[in-house]
Amino acid sequence: MGYTAAELKEKITLGRDSIFRVAPLGVNGAMPAAAAYKELCLASEVTVGFENRTISFQNFCTGGDEIEIPVGSTGSVDLSEMQWIEDDEALVIMETAARDLTPIAFEYLPAGAGTGKTVYRGIMDVKSWKVKSASDGTVTVESPTLGAPGKPEKGTLV
Repeated sequence: MGYTAAELKEKITLGRDSIFRVAPLGVNGAMPAAAAYKELCLASEVTVGFENRTISFQNFCTGGDEIEIPVGSTGSVDLSEMQWIEDDEALVIMETAARDLTPIAFEYLPAGAGTGKTVYRGIMDVKSWKVKSASDGTVTVESPTLGAPGKPEKGTLV
């Protein structure tokens, strides 16, 4: 069954409404309070997800057939470049995490903020930090290399 044009207009989520925010972890690695999160002003896109990992083997008992066993998930967070603003709180959190080699929390709100809207939460490592200047453009932070253990938690905003 397909959607009518009117139904699609009601169901489609525009990317421009999306929010990605970061916060330092709390004491003993606890997830931070909502007020601790600072919004990143991304230039073009964000991707949050996961990939299920498996190991595979074959032996005589399987008749040489390959068997796959699930062994967990690897999180995935990819961010576009960002305009560099020296005192931007979210950028400071990201750069500090990269310098100190400490994980930080993230929240991705694909439909924007609001009670009952979807949120993906998780922890990520900032593995690279590069500030770039172009003679005919703005100063930017290149897309940082990020690592995220496990699946992001999916929930709703309260």
